[in-house]
Amino acid sequence: MMRHEFYGEPIIPTTVIDGTDSVFIEFPPFLETYTQHIDFARGFTPYFNLSINAATASLTTGTIDLRIVTADTIPEGEIVAFVTILEDSLPGILEPSYTFDHVLRKMLQFPVDLVYPDSLDTTIVFTHDIPVDRMKTVIFIQDLNSKEVMQAILRPFEEE
Repeated sequence: MMRHEFYGEPIIPTTVIDGTDSVFIEFPPFLETYTQHIDFARGFTPYFNLSINAATASLTTGTIDLRIVTADTIPEGEIVAFVTILEDSLPGILEPSYTFDHVLRKMLQFPVDLVYPDSLDTTIVFTHDIPVDRMKTVIFIQDLNSKEVMQAILRPFEEE
């Protein structure tokens, strides 16, 4: 399933903030619109605390040492952690040429079956063909029933 289908195929161009807030993209994009929605989402207490102890990569293999700690009572639902591997600064080929940031290259997932006050330490290993200096990871935990993103973290990779 394509990610946009998960949200009920919103009218393009639409961005979904925190899994539940659909915002139609205005042209030209108005930063204030996004800032308001993002600031609103930041006002909620997260259900989890995420930390990446290390995100390292060689030419073909990446490793992420992840810690997930519950921060509140977790609601009932199908809770999943998504690990995305992104490539940054990817040049476009059509004129006018744009540089694309945070291009999704790989998405992994695993269930999160934690209750307050549990925690989980895990190591994620994957293969890739991205220059390490352009690699980042975004890890987010999402309730697949409500579609709410319960916490997220972004981190660049360091070369091994």
